[in-house]
Amino acid sequence: MNKVNTLIIGSGAAGLAAAVRLHAQKVENIAVYTEGLKMGTSINTGSDKQTYYKLGMYGAEGDSPCMMAKDLSAGGAVHGDLALVEASLSPLAFHHLVSLGVPFPHDVYGQYAGYKTDHDPKRRATSCGPYTSRDMCRALIDEVQRRAIRVEEHRLCHKLLTDKAGTRVIGAVFLNMDTGAWEAVQAENVIFATGGPGGMYAASVYPKVHNGGIGIALAAGARHITWRNPSSVWHPLNSAGTFPAVTCRCCPGLFPRIRMAMMNGNFCGNILQLRQKCTMRSS
Repeated sequence: MNKVNTLIIGSGAAGLAAAVRLHAQKVENIAVYTEGLKMGTSINTGSDKQTYYKLGMYGAEGDSPCMMAKDLSAGGAVHGDLALVEASLSPLAFHHLVSLGVPFPHDVYGQYAGYKTDHDPKRRATSCGPYTSRDMCRALIDEVQRRAIRVEEHRLCHKLLTDKAGTRVIGAVFLNMDTGAWEAVQAENVIFATGGPGGMYAASVYPKVHNGGIGIALAAGARHITWRNPSSVWHPLNSAGTFPAVTCRCCPGLFPRIRMAMMNGNFCGNILQLRQKCTMRSS
């Protein structure tokens, strides 16, 4: 059985951003397991309104982390504390993507364009075109490779492993798609960044081959909150806009650092460090 400190399942914008941010925080024993760096929804999805959502940083209209967190959690499907972390760190994470070369538009004064979207009272949205998430993934892949972060491709996640009590995820089982062999990975921390099902709509921008892996998390004992506030904006806490992050508020150790590492302004995978004593609910 392979052992790592942090196992990241999935290589969309969420998983890649988590790997880069954790590595920057000196967490080096990381492994990204994925069907393929070019197979995720993030890198293949296009839309005429593909939007990156962050704290308002354009024009004279005021905004604040508390205001953004209130709007994020108003629909009932986002934890208030996660919403505040998302809002607070979104400028830092946004400019990190800019520094990696993602071509978000800006004016001659250095202001990055902001505009309003459905259900959003502020100009928090920006975009670099119909393939914004593809540009993000490409930039993050380059950074993952520059940092020599371990990536295992052609691995299909079959099952999450839990402890004997069934209250904490401690690893996962993968099918090696090249050899047909089963591989088990044990990890102190698991980041589940596979996203939700891409084919949930009758007409969708998601390629039909992308079905997501949220069912694996649910089978392991995670609970989800029904998506109750649909919007054309991609929800800031997941890549597919379908399921909020499944989290545990009182997990020890690296959890707060992982949570912050996931926040890249538009995507956050599902962090699975589950304890039955925790109440996973909206704030």
